[in-house]
Amino acid sequence: MQSFDAAEIQARHQRLQELMKASGSNLDAIIVLNTADLYYLSGTVQTAHLLITPGEEPRLLVRKVLERARGDSPLELIEPLARMKDLPERIAELCGPPPWRIGMELDVLPAATYAFYSGLLGEETEILDASRLLMANRATKSEHEIGELRRAAEAQRLLFEAVPELLGRKGISTCELQNQLDCRARTLGHCGVIRLRGMNIGTGIGTVTSGPDGALPNHSHFPIGGRGPHVCVSQGGSTSPIEDDIPIIIDYLMSLSGYHSDCTRMAVRGTMPEEAVEIYEKTRELLRFCEETIRAGSIPSSIYEEMLSLANDKGIGDNFMGPGELAVKFVGHSVGLEVNELPVLAPRFDEPLGEGNTLAIEPKYTHPSWGVIGVENTYAVRADRLENLTEIPEDIISAAD
Repeated sequence: MQSFDAAEIQARHQRLQELMKASGSNLDAIIVLNTADLYYLSGTVQTAHLLITPGEEPRLLVRKVLERARGDSPLELIEPLARMKDLPERIAELCGPPPWRIGMELDVLPAATYAFYSGLLGEETEILDASRLLMANRATKSEHEIGELRRAAEAQRLLFEAVPELLGRKGISTCELQNQLDCRARTLGHCGVIRLRGMNIGTGIGTVTSGPDGALPNHSHFPIGGRGPHVCVSQGGSTSPIEDDIPIIIDYLMSLSGYHSDCTRMAVRGTMPEEAVEIYEKTRELLRFCEETIRAGSIPSSIYEEMLSLANDKGIGDNFMGPGELAVKFVGHSVGLEVNELPVLAPRFDEPLGEGNTLAIEPKYTHPSWGVIGVENTYAVRADRLENLTEIPEDIISAAD
């Protein structure tokens, strides 16, 4: 069964070809290898090289498995690549003889792999970074893609509905609650893979932390750290039983078809401390500000600065988005086939938001005794508004009796 029809894939190719021409990079071709980019542009995750030129029909050269790639992808030109040494000849069929300027995903391509392709393609080939073109192309989501995010968010709603019963289990730890929610997510159709772009950037399906353990910063690029189940992970829930009357933060990613919906809610066994409730309400007010002001044309870097200013005004600026100097330098990020897509609500992201961008906006505050307190929704950027795709109640979740 094909995930994308021919018209959807063709529109993506045409937009990328336009970006190639407009960039002034004079690329003869882009070789797509990264799984998320390959799936987006071909509809398959089989081992292959997708060759895209500024004007020719894209060609998918499959190393493994050809039959599956042909079943997955609506592309017309799907051919075997029996030997890697045949790749230059296949490029020449599209681009003519070298010299060539070839774009590749240099943000994720290992140095050894780069060296291999450099040697394979020869001294007359210049390999340039095409990652920004590919990511810019993916930044604008079609209605089909937004529909997949909405479908994931609906499964996410069902996941959060399971929290009260699980949280009511005597002696349950944040680690065990996380394990049980992971299992429920898979039962609801989660594909089990979370894709992030970059080296040493990884996460599980979700994160559950509480109390001082949850306030621990770590190596990750996320506003929630946590003690983790083991030093080899150093992230997420711990094996200590959840204490009564201490905030619990639950941050989960749902992906049914490769597209990630991102959502965070708060929970408690017993009664949430009054100060924690006040902090939570302030983070929700920040989210309401975003919903009221962000639309196509808004500037991500300006939104970031406004959020920091508002957090300061509300008295939660010092540990906003993490403890002190260890705070992460963003308040939201795009989601799609990867969790950390463009655009990002962060400094230096000055290009206006466009209709069809997606944003997971996550105002969060770290309290030394109670852990991380905050909220997160996933949105689609429209011409005149933000559309909330995660229509899940933001009320603090209580344990079932």
